[in-house]
Amino acid sequence: MKRLLLPIFICLSLFSATASNRLEVSVLTCSPGEQVYELFGHTALRVSNKQTGMDVVFNYGLFSFDEPNFIWRFVLGETDYLLGATAYQYFISEYAMRGSGVTEQVLNMDSLQAQQLFDNLRINSLLENRKYRYNFLFNNCTTKARDKIFDVFCTDSNGDTSRNIVYPVASVGDTLSFRDIIHSFTIGYPWYRFGMDLLLGAPADEIAQRDGAQFAPIIFKEELSGAMVESPLNSNVPLVKEQHELLVPEQKTIEINNLTPFNVSLLLLLFTLIVMLCEKRSKKSYWLWDLLLFGVQGVAGSILTFMVLFSQHPAVDVNWLLIWLNPLPIFLVIIYIYRLKKGVSKNVLWVEVTMIILFLLLSPFLPQYFPAPLYPCAIALLARSLFNIYKEKICALS
Repeated sequence: MKRLLLPIFICLSLFSATASNRLEVSVLTCSPGEQVYELFGHTALRVSNKQTGMDVVFNYGLFSFDEPNFIWRFVLGETDYLLGATAYQYFISEYAMRGSGVTEQVLNMDSLQAQQLFDNLRINSLLENRKYRYNFLFNNCTTKARDKIFDVFCTDSNGDTSRNIVYPVASVGDTLSFRDIIHSFTIGYPWYRFGMDLLLGAPADEIAQRDGAQFAPIIFKEELSGAMVESPLNSNVPLVKEQHELLVPEQKTIEINNLTPFNVSLLLLLFTLIVMLCEKRSKKSYWLWDLLLFGVQGVAGSILTFMVLFSQHPAVDVNWLLIWLNPLPIFLVIIYIYRLKKGVSKNVLWVEVTMIILFLLLSPFLPQYFPAPLYPCAIALLARSLFNIYKEKICALS
């Protein structure tokens, strides 16, 4: 997906009458990049006319950080993307500089279909029409391009839907969940994957199905290469008549970083055990570690709770991590430290113990994937809570 809003290089002459029998429409699929917004690749539509020399790329992946309240709207899932158009030479040079690969699939369209799609894209790219509500899984640069293509292929001259798209082979979406597909594009990026796994709830673990899996540009490209259009004469017509590489992706090596989420969680557990050992020997209370430990848990839980309640992002509205990653620990640790200084009962931590044990017991049976780094973190919090509850007895042992 594009990060910045690119200039629109379309002039009035581009929208003038064209020799429709010369129009050629193709799908451009760009290979994934290294930034988080590039991990899944990108899809655009190219329309060219060899007779007039027109060569333009329509791109549904544009957005601008200059939009009012962009960050806040992004968090809420209310980000608006734009359809933009740019000269092909500018589009391809950008991806060449990035080192990305670009595959072109020329669509098997007749002159009327090509002209219809071009007209639809021109109208859609007007200032008053180009904005749309972006949705990572169901309404992104790839699904918008797909829907425009399929609408033309499946609609007859009267505007009625008379044909269907058929596929000769099964889809990967028939067996993979949305999360599985996301994982396939985040190999080598453990922190990106961990963050997505935290935010995406149970809906992300549902089977994507064919249409759902096509949110990923690479998957759509693979399925498009074998797709057929039903013909009135019962002889299916391929959607793609030719395919070739415009740019070959540069070979990139992913640096191995041992500071992965799982290793960090193990260090967190180890350090928590060391803190408890030091407390036992010194007979002192290291309540600042409790403030940090439970505070981070509460902040993470507050973010997840906000996403579940208010965000329109897909697949975040049901998240079973709220069993123990919720805002409650912030209040628990404040009450605990207050009671610690007053020398009164600290049984309030039994609430924390109950939440974590409930999560650990139920997690194998819940319809949601939980990333492995969460378990050492949960065990560290559980051990710390039990230690604080029985601290007087533990520290009194010889």
